[in-house]
Amino acid sequence: MARAWLLLLCACHAQGQDDDFEWFRCDACSASFFKINKTLAQRLLGRTSVPAYEFLEIVDDVCETMFTKNEFGVKQHEGKKYLFGPGVTDHIPGQGFGQMGMGDYDKRLASYCKMFVEELGEEKLQRLWADQQLNHSQLCVEECLSSASGTGAQSRAGRKPPRPKPKPSPPPPPPKTRPPKEKTPKDSAESSTKTAPKPSKPSGTPDPKSGELDKVLSLLPRLKASELQRLGSAVIEELTSRASSPRERSEL
Repeated sequence: MARAWLLLLCACHAQGQDDDFEWFRCDACSASFFKINKTLAQRLLGRTSVPAYEFLEIVDDVCETMFTKNEFGVKQHEGKKYLFGPGVTDHIPGQGFGQMGMGDYDKRLASYCKMFVEELGEEKLQRLWADQQLNHSQLCVEECLSSASGTGAQSRAGRKPPRPKPKPSPPPPPPKTRPPKEKTPKDSAESSTKTAPKPSKPSGTPDPKSGELDKVLSLLPRLKASELQRLGSAVIEELTSRASSPRERSEL
């Protein structure tokens, strides 16, 4: 990837010096694969199996040394320049005048050659050469869609569509609240019963007779049987005497 960017910068630098070419990107692509195909055919002599390192050495040598001003030149017509040479289509046949040696188009061709090979891929280029023929017209269809000089090879891979922006998530629904339950007369009565304060016991001075009776009752477990018998007889006599009295009879 870094190598591709370096090649692109070299091409941009050369283009900035001389950018009035027409069809230069198309012509550079055609010239590159034409020269690569011709050189492979000459050096490999029909060999069907070629080591990858040897194949790549030949391709690199083509891009670095075979774009000279002895084979390629420039035609000028109406203020525009057009490349001519092996593998290049004549876009203005019979027009303009050509010359060689002016400008740095040879360096631009070398940079574009390396860039197109990098863009296509060296492994893919070797697979295409398995048929012993590289069709430069087919390999440069996209580059020849426009007459613009350009700064580099057009991408052969389809661009990925932009990612859709994530939709904001809807706010959470508010918590459900139950409506207050209507109170029935029965509920109101129960509520009033529960909340009604309990009646407090009346406060007052303790009954002295109640205290004496408690003392007597607490002594019962300590009495002997004969004493209990005497106590019982006394209680019966007391009840008998009270029964004979009209006042006591009414209380009983």
